[in-house]
Amino acid sequence: MAYYSGDLIEEVISQNDIIDVISEYVTLKKSGRNYMGLCPFHREKTPSFCVSMDKQIFKCFGCSEGGNVITFVMKVENIEFWDAVEMLAERANIDTSRYEVKSYYNKMDSTKKDLKETLFKLNRDVGIFYHNNLIELLKEENNPVKEYIVKRKLDIKTINKFGIGYATGKVPLEQHLSSLGYTKEEMLASGILLESQKNGKMYDRFYSRIMFPIFDIRDRTIAFGGRAFSAKVLDKTIPKYVNSPENEIYFKGKNLYLMNFAKREKLENIIIVEGYMDAIALQKFGFPNAVASLGTALTENQARLIKKYTDNVIIAYDQDEAGQGATMRGLDILVSHGLNVKVLRLDKEDAKDPDEYLNKYGPERLNKCIQNAISLVEFKVSILEKGLNLENFDSKVKFLTGVANILSKIENNIERDLYIDRISQKYGMSPGPILKEVEKGLKNKPSDNLVIDMQTLNKKMQLITNVRKRQEQYIVALLLSRKPKILEEIFSSIKSSDIENEDVRKLFDFILSLKDNYDINKIDILSKIQDEDMIKEITDIMYIDISGYEEKLLQDVLKNKKKEKLFTRRDEILKRLGENISNDEGEILKYELNQIIIELSKLK
Repeated sequence: MAYYSGDLIEEVISQNDIIDVISEYVTLKKSGRNYMGLCPFHREKTPSFCVSMDKQIFKCFGCSEGGNVITFVMKVENIEFWDAVEMLAERANIDTSRYEVKSYYNKMDSTKKDLKETLFKLNRDVGIFYHNNLIELLKEENNPVKEYIVKRKLDIKTINKFGIGYATGKVPLEQHLSSLGYTKEEMLASGILLESQKNGKMYDRFYSRIMFPIFDIRDRTIAFGGRAFSAKVLDKTIPKYVNSPENEIYFKGKNLYLMNFAKREKLENIIIVEGYMDAIALQKFGFPNAVASLGTALTENQARLIKKYTDNVIIAYDQDEAGQGATMRGLDILVSHGLNVKVLRLDKEDAKDPDEYLNKYGPERLNKCIQNAISLVEFKVSILEKGLNLENFDSKVKFLTGVANILSKIENNIERDLYIDRISQKYGMSPGPILKEVEKGLKNKPSDNLVIDMQTLNKKMQLITNVRKRQEQYIVALLLSRKPKILEEIFSSIKSSDIENEDVRKLFDFILSLKDNYDINKIDILSKIQDEDMIKEITDIMYIDISGYEEKLLQDVLKNKKKEKLFTRRDEILKRLGENISNDEGEILKYELNQIIIELSKLK
């Protein structure tokens, strides 16, 4: 990757109007001097996403996301800062070569970024190598690889679309990559090649496996999954799957297999499966919303990624016990992120996963199963029922108690009552005992009065904190006013330690650090920030309108800060006077206290 001067950032921002760019993703309507729309970063029914044409910034007043055009592209495309800059530069036909520099980053950062770009390219070349290996083998007759491909009903169209390959060939992988100019260190950093401790030779981690390249949402190859197909898998002498290790570009908890394909569709929901073949089979049979969780329990990052594209999820993990356990863990994570979750239950016991079901019974029947997917509550109750004999008294008590515990967590009274009726009918039980046990669970929750009192107290405390923070945000707002005299007075009168709020202080320190290299009155400060928290903070501040009130606001800010220092010192003196001190020290402190009181009276 090339490295660029800050001038490229300035030109990218100036040549990409934020209204035009965001309109490619969000429907915006003019509202006064601003534009409003539904936020693309969280699901909402009432628009709270505001874009300022004058300031060239956006702010969501629902989820607090904000920033400039680069920040928006970073978030909406889930890419890094310089990737967003390059993307916008390409959009505006900007020649980035004019801004290339050799020392924009320090050596450590440069090396790290170079390695990431190299790994993207190396993985792509490895994927092509594996894919070509498989294509060549499919031309031959009577080989075990071809037999496996035919058995799994993988046609050439599917193989080409998803880049499926095979991890051996007439030319060893190390030799192939060396011929393309990759170093030993780069090959080892990818995790695809390993070094033998015995003889120092390098070998392919995925030897003799069917290969599934893993892509990020920008279609870049970031990792591989390799599936064994030999008979040795059956007696468990070799693992069925081997996956790329995490490295500079691959973090399995942040990605979903085939999400780069699924996101191209208008998604009513996303179907999450466990394995590569399940996701491929679903997409092949006309379910383009299928993705796989890369062999892990679903993570917070994956839930956030899904939330960007849909509110509805169907989990279609394997029907075995391990699959059901993974489903339960995933459900709780997805629900905590506001997703509506259902669980697919296959109606045939001879098919343990969606791939097998599709090949046996076809897409129409699977679609009926999807339409009949059960809710989170129903799934948890069905799991609870497993292993229990409901004809047995103790088992029945255990089951009812567990059901009541599940239902007591439902906030909506109508929904809870409907589930009580449904479950009592399904299991032939009277709703009375379930209702009583649910009510017992509800009574154990904090009382409404206590909750209300705590909420009131928290609101009051938050209001005090917000007022104090807003006063300190005015300091930064004044620094953004581009008035040299005001900046000079603030920097001479206010220190970083004078600012209590950590977010505002961090931003103040950053602006202070820019003074050494830039004329702050002329630069776009927001364009210099890459820290996500600081971008949110400065965007929030930029929506504060102080035009025409700068001088008065400056005096108020300076007066308030002076009063705060005097009050702090007054309290310190009063505390000290209450302690065992000498007469001389006491007289000195009393004199200082008197001067503080006089000074405070002048500031009222």
